[in-house]
Amino acid sequence: MINPYALADLVSGQPIPWNAVPDPASVLEQVLATPYEELFDPKYGGPLYVGVALDKQLNLVRERSPLLDVQLPRDGSDAEAGGLASLDQYTTLAEMARVPELKSILDWPILCGDLSRYSRLRVSLSLPPAMRALVLGRSLSADVVRSITFDPKIVLNAIQGWTPPGAHWATSGEFFHETAEFFDPVQGAVANCYYIAALSAIAWATPFRIAHLTRATGTSQTQFNDQINFCKPDSGGAPDKSIEVTEAVPLTASGYPIYCRSREAGESWPAVYEKAYAKLKTGTSSDMPDITQTAWGDCVWATAQLNGGARHYYDTASRSADDLWHLLRSNCLSYRTFNPMTAWTYSTGDAAPDHVDYSSAHIVGSHCYTVLGWAYRDCRRWIVLRNPWGNTEATSSVLDATISMYDVSWWRPITLKDNDGVFAMEIGAFKKYFAGFGTAH
Repeated sequence: MINPYALADLVSGQPIPWNAVPDPASVLEQVLATPYEELFDPKYGGPLYVGVALDKQLNLVRERSPLLDVQLPRDGSDAEAGGLASLDQYTTLAEMARVPELKSILDWPILCGDLSRYSRLRVSLSLPPAMRALVLGRSLSADVVRSITFDPKIVLNAIQGWTPPGAHWATSGEFFHETAEFFDPVQGAVANCYYIAALSAIAWATPFRIAHLTRATGTSQTQFNDQINFCKPDSGGAPDKSIEVTEAVPLTASGYPIYCRSREAGESWPAVYEKAYAKLKTGTSSDMPDITQTAWGDCVWATAQLNGGARHYYDTASRSADDLWHLLRSNCLSYRTFNPMTAWTYSTGDAAPDHVDYSSAHIVGSHCYTVLGWAYRDCRRWIVLRNPWGNTEATSSVLDATISMYDVSWWRPITLKDNDGVFAMEIGAFKKYFAGFGTAH
């Protein structure tokens, strides 16, 4: 799913100083026109799942987003608007039902009713999909929607390439500040959490695999191409394709990254790796590939594309917490994963055997995480994970401590109190909320 913080930045037209915002949840609600508790599960049809929908079997299936066809009024003013724009003008439900957009209001499902204030009845209704699209369309402009989801109706010029509306391609810093680290890749405003989680897993478990390979393309210091090598999954590392790209990536008009960026300001390797992956997936020869076409995928497959490893998938439903604990530790040494490992949640909380509520646990549905390793504290077993958003950590059955993991040659301290996306969850809770984990090695 899409990183809501990156999406809110895009909608706002500028980066929001999230660390200084006292109530980020309220800001997300306002900017994304969605209750915070409905953001993290696709069953609510929120903006983070643009381009997919749940079918009757609760599987996510791709669709052309209806938001691409929302037409907003371009003339008049708010005072002249009708329908959804000025609900305050209606005095009865009968009046509302006579408005074309609201004519089916009496058939809308009731979410809850409240008679606690004796002179009033407050009823919350669930908007039908078409109405929900209209509401979201008022907050997400057509340009924003085309920046976050692929539109199959648009035919791209293979030579000119693709540019998000209102954006431009430019470099965003140096490839490395020092080296690749697991916390560097931060997902942007496209639903490719699977690939960003895989990048983080590779950088953590096998950091030498993230390399800066470059060649000159002219005499200027700025004339060079990077080469990103991809492998054939399950091949033992056999090469698939070597993709050449410049380090120019899509930036907003104010020069801020739209898509993947590094947690270290001015470092660009995660964005360059994302760009190369987009070029691999689309097959274009242009240096401006459509980043939106990297949306939705398999995090274990993506890991195998980066290292050529054999894929291993382990579901949680058919395994006990003890089994999961053993599998986790068998891929770790000194608490740290030495085989790149990722984990994923169910398509929706309703698809989990325990029918979980992702919002209350601060866990994201249909989302991929990086598995960093394990910890044992207070006689309890913990799996350490990272959200590729670089924030939004689970709050259910989590450890509040500083732990250490042996990072190749030194003990790296990881402070779980920091708001950086890293958290440790009790293995039984992991089994409840997560659908599985896997490795490629």
